Amino acid sequence: MKKLEDIPKKDLFKAPDGYFDKLPGIIQARVAKPEPKSVWMPVIKFALPVVAVVTAGIFWFSNPTVQSVEAELASINTEHLIAYLDNNEVVWEDVEVDRNWSEDDLLELENQVYATFDTDGSELELLDEILELENL
Repeated sequence: MKKLEDIPKKDLFKAPDGYFDKLPGIIQARVAKPEPKSVWMPVIKFALPVVAVVTAGIFWFSNPTVQSVEAELASINTEHLIAYLDNNEVVWEDVEVDRNWSEDDLLELENQVYATFDTDGSELELLDEILELENL
């Protein structure tokens, strides 16, 4: 078996003469080259957010469709709404909204509904009598 010392040593790679003497200068020349800086980068860095905010503000404040639901419903004529509901069958599943009602919400809704009644109580007594007669 051959020993490592018995294997002839050959110089497989030969560097050109003076290569390692010139190498530090070549590396320094490549590193020292200043990269050209873009003039527009600082401008874009600050101008882009300003342009985005201004565009969003123009869109938000000039868009006529941005209204509250209450304002839109208030603009509907009551007679037109009644005529529409009389002429169209409303299916509760189409109107149903998933909402968690608190007790305060329900009491406020009840007060709003009863506040619309303009009665001295005689109509309610008559209605009560009619319902009692129908149940007999």
